[in-house]
Amino acid sequence: MGPLSLTQREYEKRLNRVLEFIEAHLQDEIRLEKLAEVACFSPFHFHRIFTALVGEPPAEFVRRLRLERAANLLLNNPLPPVTEIALSCGFSSSALFARLFRERFGQSPTEWRARQAAAPGRESKKSQTQSKIRKAKSKPKKAADLLLVYNRRRTQTTRRSRMDDKLKTVKVEVKDVPAMRVAYVKHLKGYEDSAGIGNAFQKLFLWAGPRGFLGGDMKVLGMSLDNPDITPRDKCRYYACVEVSAEARPEGEVGIMETHAGRYAVARFKGKSDVFKRAYDFMFGQWLPRSGFQPDDHPCFEMYRGEPESRKEPTFEFDLYLPVKPL
Repeated sequence: MGPLSLTQREYEKRLNRVLEFIEAHLQDEIRLEKLAEVACFSPFHFHRIFTALVGEPPAEFVRRLRLERAANLLLNNPLPPVTEIALSCGFSSSALFARLFRERFGQSPTEWRARQAAAPGRESKKSQTQSKIRKAKSKPKKAADLLLVYNRRRTQTTRRSRMDDKLKTVKVEVKDVPAMRVAYVKHLKGYEDSAGIGNAFQKLFLWAGPRGFLGGDMKVLGMSLDNPDITPRDKCRYYACVEVSAEARPEGEVGIMETHAGRYAVARFKGKSDVFKRAYDFMFGQWLPRSGFQPDDHPCFEMYRGEPESRKEPTFEFDLYLPVKPL
């Protein structure tokens, strides 16, 4: 695929602004006219443009994100009443929320909370990293070296007993983490689309390299915004990110945002391709229930360390950042 035209770059830039606005205002009333204003399009044309670029109309997109946020909150926050969660996710009434929730998930919010909590063998409801391309920060001589590393497709393997032994020694540290300013390229078609995620990182590095953001001290992040046990797998949102300075500005498909500043549980993991899902399962299914914390309502992210060892199948090393708050 050739470089984007100026028109395409402008459209992507405006779409990024809209998606950021929606994410920040899910609890508020979101009118089509306001989204069109953020995008600098007329409401009529904006609806068609958004639907073509994202794959679903604005109202359906907003409704789906609200329902998925509520489903996650019901799982991770057992104390707040259902009505409180409904209102916090932007629904005007508990009755409307209950009807839409049942249409989406086939059960009432109360049944969802009870059955999911009692599900046998339930571990991680945020195992967000199946079949992704995993990335790691390095000390590259040029951006092309990074592209070779980040575009490798990881194969599926089974090393359960060996990995379980390694997880017993994992040390988890809870600490306050400042916000990071990052450039990102979004991928909206699911975590299992390895080629699409690799393409997102390629676009990001080709943008970042000439602007001096690739180097030995750079921070490369992978951010999964959705829970694949709740969000349709082909609609899970993934952001390929690299830390940038205050001077960086959004351009075309490349957006600029800040990660959430707050308290995170941080643990380091190293292994073959199966390490990512098992890392999330360990944090959510084993460490979290014994920690005195619960997940905060912000995305997890992985910060990659070093370059994957170039063997038959590479070894990956990363720090997993899980946002938490007191139970």
